[in-house]
This record gives sequence, C-alpha cells and structure tokens, in this order.
Amino acid sequence: MRIAAGTIFAPAVVATALPYYLFPLFVLPFPDGPYGVGTTRIELTDPRRHGVLEDGPAQPRRMMVQLWYPASSKDQGPFAAYLPRDTVMADAGSIARNAFHRPFELLHLAAIRTHARLDVEPAAGAARGYPLFVFNHGYTMYPAQNTPLFERLASHGYVVASISHPYDSARQQFTDGWSRETTPLVVSPAMIETLGALVKDQSVDGWQRRFPAYAAAAMKDRLMRSTDAWLADTRFTLATLDGGRAPALAGRIAHAIDFSRLAFGGMSFGGGIAMEACVQNSRCRGAISLDGVTYDPAMFDRAAGRPMLWLHSDWPRFPLYPDQPRDPRRHPMDFAFRPWTGGAAADDFRFRVTGAGHLAFTDLIRMFHQRTPPALYGTVSASEMDGVIGDFSLGFLDRFVGGKSTGFPHAQQARHPLVVRHMPDATGLSPQEARPR
Repeated sequence: MRIAAGTIFAPAVVATALPYYLFPLFVLPFPDGPYGVGTTRIELTDPRRHGVLEDGPAQPRRMMVQLWYPASSKDQGPFAAYLPRDTVMADAGSIARNAFHRPFELLHLAAIRTHARLDVEPAAGAARGYPLFVFNHGYTMYPAQNTPLFERLASHGYVVASISHPYDSARQQFTDGWSRETTPLVVSPAMIETLGALVKDQSVDGWQRRFPAYAAAAMKDRLMRSTDAWLADTRFTLATLDGGRAPALAGRIAHAIDFSRLAFGGMSFGGGIAMEACVQNSRCRGAISLDGVTYDPAMFDRAAGRPMLWLHSDWPRFPLYPDQPRDPRRHPMDFAFRPWTGGAAADDFRFRVTGAGHLAFTDLIRMFHQRTPPALYGTVSASEMDGVIGDFSLGFLDRFVGGKSTGFPHAQQARHPLVVRHMPDATGLSPQEARPR
C-alpha cells in the first residue's frame, strides 16, 4: 500500500510543480524614485516612407512605441501586464523563438504584473518638464525588454519611449490585427569575412589596412538597410512627440517633456543605433549602450562629441563574435565613436560587467530556468544586472541630462565591484582596466 501510494503521490507532485519550473513567475524590482509610474502603447504610421525593409512598395512604415512616464498620484488605474494578454500567444512565442527557446515557454508573461499603471495620466510636469530617454531594443527583441530600467527611470522623473522596428523585432500585433514576424537575418559572405578579419586583429594598423574592404561590404549588407530604417524610425518617433502629433494620452505625456534634455539608449544593435542617433541630433546630451555594437562604417574613427556610457558583456569569457580575442584589454567597439589616433574622450565611459553574457542585458535573464545557450546569459544574476544597469544608467543620465550630482561613475562602481572600467588608448588596446578617472 505504501509503495502504491508513493507511486501515485510522486507523479502528482511533479505534475503540480512542473508548471512553476517551466513557467517561472517573477517579480520585477520595485522602482525606487519619488514618482508613480504609468505606461501606454501607441501606434505610429510614417506616411512619407514606403517599402521599408520587407514592406511592399505601397505600404507605409508602421511602428509601435511604448512609453513609461511619471504618473499622476490621483489616477489609480490597473497595473499593466508585462505583455498584453490579448496578444501574448503570438508575441511571446516570437520572443521565445528569437531567444532560442520553445514558443510556449513565455506564455506566462501576461500573468506578470509590472509596477506601471496602464494608461493613467502623467504627473504634473516640473517647471522644466521631464527629460526624454529614447530606447532601441536589441535585434529580434521587443520594446519592453528592459522594463525594470524603464520603470526606474520613470520613477525618477524621466519619460521613456521604446520603439519597435517591424521585421527586425519580435512580432508586435497592432490593434487592427496587422503584424509582421521577424525576418531571418542573412549576413553576406563578404560581411562575415571582412568583419571577422577586423575582429581578429584589433590593432590600429590592422584596422587601417582592412577597414576599406569591410566598409565596402557593410554598405551592401542587410544590416545597413536595418541601420537606416531604425534611425528613421527613431527620428520619426521623436518628431511625432515633439511636434504635437502624438494621439490623446501620448500627446499629454509629450506636452510634459522638455525636449532640450534628450538622451538615447539601446541594447545590442539598438545600442549602436542609440549612439548614432545621439551623434546626429544636436539636442542629444548623452547615449547609453547596453552591450551595443555598430556596423555603420561612418561611426568608426570619429569622435562622438557627446557623453557616452558603454556597458559591455564579459567578452573574455563570453565573446560576442566567434573569432573575438579573449583579451580583456581589447574590444571591437574600441574603434567606434572615437578617433583611432587618440584615446577615449573624458566623457566616454566604457565598462565590462564581469560574468555577464549578451542577453543578461535584457529581461530574458529572469524568464527561463534553463537558459539556452547558457553562454548568452553568463553567470551573473538578474538582481545584479538590475542594479548595474539601473544604477549606471540613472547616474549617467542624472549627471549629463538631468544636471544632478550623483557621483557618477565613482559611486556606481563602488557599489558594483563586478563592473570594471575599460579604457582604450591610441593603439586600440586598453593598457589597464582602471578605477574611474
């Protein structure tokens, strides 16, 4: 009888526990600023651009933008789900597939509550208005991919606008049913060969010899079409908000923004877009790259002219590229947004996050018990990454956009010893991984 009872009981326990293992529920960190947080999604159509990426020649460019913002304390609406329940079946499946997981593994995201209230009114603007932080997700990712960061910034008085880029993002379903799946990325053989040659030899002499061949290949590659599309999406989103053309609630949020205090941010491919968008916009006061990369030849061997924050993954352990040297003194992006014949500018802050893989810079780090493949996430915990990304981003923005004294970067690095300063010099090497200057 005992054997029979145990035989029956054990499968029952497994059956009960299995959903919690396969679909780990999680709680997002509580934003620590003085404001409540609101969020809303808006759909934009650019009537001047047609046939972008895989769109038909008569199809205008469409994009979805999610906003996070300081919320009125008088408006106690419901807390938003991490992903909308009505689109989670398709949207979450797309996110999971793009992250090398099975589509059903993220269906529980509609049950995850955020700390942002849905479609509530913005808090009354400060005398100067709220600074704006425009974010570009990673390639094949989605606008909400760094929700803890966005909620924290909003709680400290920033408006965040995170943009989707159809065909290069995870699937996003619009209210009229329109959606586009992710286009599989096919990089040309010439791009693979010339980029690989640069990554292997990270000396200035090597880059000077090999860069013309890379530039020629890059300008013909799909990645440059994406670069142009994403930059145009970013400009259109900013123009819509700044020009008073945002609909209804978003228009009232935009009215509370001080557009002279502007910054850009992004992750991976979106990090490179953020840096380039900042360089192109005279009002930009700084940009943040979360393990970002750029492929635009025009962004190499040139000064950024703006404050920049780079948070790199731990490339000696978890390199981004197959042939990337595991030397902690060298990183391929050492040659981007700085002249090759000089060191980094005083307001160019580059750091390596020890133990972090590439996808550790997204919310995916907390969504799976079995991360596939593990090297994409590294060994760092979700809570550690929340602290690093939030503290460094907020400290940087407060100093260069908000005009506040936050002790950046000394105070942030003292709180997070796993973050190591990376300081390129004129030879393309980082002679030391130093404490902040």
